[in-house]
Amino acid sequence: MSKLDQLAELAHRAFTRRSFAKGLGLTAAGVAGATILGGMATKALAQSGSNSASTGQTQVTDTDILNFALNLEYLEAEFYAVATYGATLVQLGVISQADTTGPTTGGHMVPNFGSSPFAFVASALRVDEIDHVRFLRSALGSAAVKKPAINLNALGYGYANPSEFLKLSRQFEDVGVSAYAGAAPLISNKTYLDAAARILATEAQHSGSVRFACVYWGVNSPAVDSLDVPPSSSKPFCVDSMALSIARTTSQVLNIVYAGHQGGGGFYPQGMNGNIR
Repeated sequence: MSKLDQLAELAHRAFTRRSFAKGLGLTAAGVAGATILGGMATKALAQSGSNSASTGQTQVTDTDILNFALNLEYLEAEFYAVATYGATLVQLGVISQADTTGPTTGGHMVPNFGSSPFAFVASALRVDEIDHVRFLRSALGSAAVKKPAINLNALGYGYANPSEFLKLSRQFEDVGVSAYAGAAPLISNKTYLDAAARILATEAQHSGSVRFACVYWGVNSPAVDSLDVPPSSSKPFCVDSMALSIARTTSQVLNIVYAGHQGGGGFYPQGMNGNIR
C-alpha cells in the first residue's frame, strides 16, 4: 500500500478526541495542523492542552483534521498563485467554481516581479502550495471540503512590490513552521511522522529562503504575535533563546489567520469550511 493510500485510509477512520490524540499524536484541531500531508497544513494543528479549535462535538475524525488543513492550503495556494501569476485556483483550473463556497478576493500579481532575483523562488512556492492542495483533495476524495471565501488583502499589504510580497510571505512561512514544530512531539503514528518530518523540512526551506531575502534586501516583516521573531541581520532565524524553532498552539495560529476574531474574519471572512472552524 502506498503512503498516499495509507493516509487516505487513515483519513476516513473515526476516533474519539482521546484515542485520536493518543494514536496519531495530534489534538482535536489546529490551523494547518495534522495535514502533515500538505505544506502549510500542519501550520495550525500544533496544539496545547486547551482545545480552542473544538468543533463542539464529542469526537473528531482524521477527515475533519485534514479538511481543516486543506482550508489553510487553499489560502496559501491562492496567495502565491495571485501574487506570482495573477490568477486564482479556479482561474488556473486547479479547482472548479463548484469546488468553492465563496470567492477569493483581494490581492493581485506583484508588478515587475519577473525582474526580481527572487522570482524563481516565488514561483516554486506557488507550485509547492498548489501541489499541497491537490494532494490533500486527492487523499480526502469526496470528503474534501470546498474552498471557503478568502480575503487575500486581510492585512492590507503583500502585492504592491516584491518587498511587500516578502513581508507577507515571511509571515505565512514562519507561522507554518511553528505549527509543525508544535505538532511534531505529539505524533506517534509512523506514517504521519514520516510525512510530517518531510513537510516540516520543506516548510523550513521555504522559511529560510524568504527570511534570507528579507534580510538581504532590508525588508521589514513585522511580528504577527509575541512569539514571532522577525528576520534581521542579528536574528536571521526564527528561534528561541535555546536556538529551538518557535512552536505555536492551535489557538495562537487561529488568532493570526482570523486576525483576532472568533469564527471567521481576517483571511477567512466567513470562516473555514468543515467541522473544525
